[in-house]
Amino acid sequence: MQFLHKWKKSAEELPRFWFVNRLRHVIDARVSSDETKRRIDLLQLMLDAATPNQIKNDNNGDVMSKKLHYDEVIINVFSFMIAGYETTSTALTYCTYILATQPTIQEKLRAEIDKHQDKNESDYDRIHNMIYLDLFIREVLRMFPIVPKTVLRECNTTTTVCGYIIEKGSVIQPDMFSLHYDADLWGPDDPNLFIPERHLTPRHPMAYMPFGQGPRNCVGMRFALVELKLCLTRLLCQYIILPGDEMEQKFKVHESTPSKIKPNGGVIISSTSDLTTL
Repeated sequence: MQFLHKWKKSAEELPRFWFVNRLRHVIDARVSSDETKRRIDLLQLMLDAATPNQIKNDNNGDVMSKKLHYDEVIINVFSFMIAGYETTSTALTYCTYILATQPTIQEKLRAEIDKHQDKNESDYDRIHNMIYLDLFIREVLRMFPIVPKTVLRECNTTTTVCGYIIEKGSVIQPDMFSLHYDADLWGPDDPNLFIPERHLTPRHPMAYMPFGQGPRNCVGMRFALVELKLCLTRLLCQYIILPGDEMEQKFKVHESTPSKIKPNGGVIISSTSDLTTL
């Protein structure tokens, strides 16, 4: 029994338990808050469809699923935040690779971050106003799409596209790398070069699909972009990213899962503190 008690205590200290408890606290606070402070977001939509009690069928007593239970809201929020953990960390890995190999671009980013550092704004408003940071992340995800094989669509009626007949029921998967490196779509500059400013030019809406496109694109897109921007601003506020020994030789991109592309073994970098911002 003493062993079980110690196990329970250690298990409750795990990040997952801490995170779920924090979510429960946030949901309780949101439910008990004044109606005048009501927010318009995904959590509120789920809470509007939720109930603290299980709903049972009057005929047979079975639990009905017409409404969400609060525990289901917690699990959905947990999944929403955790599902993109590996993809976001992989994107940050590619970002550090570019920062280490493109010092001029890193200096432009650092200058923009420093420019907004002293403004009396929230973190969200501050990163929202960083135009070059947004262009930088867009270009990273163009050159290094993290999940290039997850955009699938089923043809619901037989149709002809560019002379090709696509039968009803056929599953279509676009080649994201061909799109992202197409010179006709991303010229006149060479698509193999990292140039954030190319995203200032309007492009075909389907030329860029790191999060998919259309009404079924990645539901976590905006959240992932905020995570990326916050991490990069905090990183570049305190450190200068430098290439590590044999970084280029060991930078090998491989298919980690059937749908994800990531560097094999990570990216070898070094860093130095920026004492002017500490």
